[in-house]
Amino acid sequence: MSLAVIAREWGRIGVTGFGGPPVHIALLRKLCVNERRWLAPAEFEDALSAVNLLPGPASTQLAIYTAWSVRGLAGAFVAAGAFILPGTVLIVALAALFLQAHP
Repeated sequence: MSLAVIAREWGRIGVTGFGGPPVHIALLRKLCVNERRWLAPAEFEDALSAVNLLPGPASTQLAIYTAWSVRGLAGAFVAAGAFILPGTVLIVALAALFLQAHP
């Protein structure tokens, strides 16, 4: 699978995954297990269990792990950026608007 596919698919989840980690996890399961069959259901559930033990946002860690599983280290880096950047850009833009309105 190409890095462009990872950027597109994980970016789509990062942009449309309103509802936080439960929604992200459901979208990742739908993409990686149900639709594309990149991961076996048991592997996905094992990964979900593992990331829930770690500190930090489980859905972000799961997004990075699933991309690493299907495309290695390069896939993990691309997925991390594609998954995290949309929310980051939105928050920075909203903060800038807020600061302009309330100096």
